[in-house]
Amino acid sequence: MSIALLLGGTSEHGNVQHRYLAGRFLEQFGEKVDCIISARPKSDPISVRLRRMIKRGHYRERLARAIYGAGYGPSDEHLQPLLLPGESSARMPGGDRHFIVDSHNGSDCEVLLDQYKPDVIVVYGTAIIKSNIFSRAQRITLNMHTGLSPYYRGDSTLFWPVYYDDPSKLGVTVHELVESVDGGAIAATAQVVYEPGDSEANLFAKGVMAGTDIYLRAVQQALDGTLICTPQDLSAGREFRWMHRTVAAERQVLSNLQTWART
Repeated sequence: MSIALLLGGTSEHGNVQHRYLAGRFLEQFGEKVDCIISARPKSDPISVRLRRMIKRGHYRERLARAIYGAGYGPSDEHLQPLLLPGESSARMPGGDRHFIVDSHNGSDCEVLLDQYKPDVIVVYGTAIIKSNIFSRAQRITLNMHTGLSPYYRGDSTLFWPVYYDDPSKLGVTVHELVESVDGGAIAATAQVVYEPGDSEANLFAKGVMAGTDIYLRAVQQALDGTLICTPQDLSAGREFRWMHRTVAAERQVLSNLQTWART
């Protein structure tokens, strides 16, 4: 029985949440984790980035973001003490089992998966994975989504329940990875419980920890041949993209968190 991890992040060693998940999988499954595959961040020329920016538009929001000054979502600085307190290394665990490819959807990733032939492919925080990759699992490819599917799918999905004043939908989902974004059959879900004083970073860290717990159980069930996945009703929820998370939305979330803390 073997497992391959495909992990995202803004560096080739992932971010805090990706290293946290990798460490937990190595702790539980040991040598069954054959490989941990990260993708090298793209570094497009300025001309390419300018053309992309012009094509995407959203100039007013880009200016508002520059003036606002805050980053996009919880940073490693905020997540480190919550997920990996006392950990000084910013390297992906796994030693020589950690591989860096140009793209998770590229031929170098295909070669690694063909070499190791994993029973289960574990995905978290990557760009959209295409069928040439997720079809290479001998049994199933799973993804962890830090949002409660089918209600909140896509991007920043522990952010949007706060925006919509919907704390009962704070949660995390492990689902089969298919072509539709966060649309695969659900293997497991877990609630994220708001506590007074929680920031977005606190909620996200809780989601990563709770999600990793159910992910470990789901992968063990997949290896044992006992995993049961339930199809989603995609008409029941919303799907979000990065451009939906505006500065105005972030200010509303901060306001709602302050209101929640008082009630």
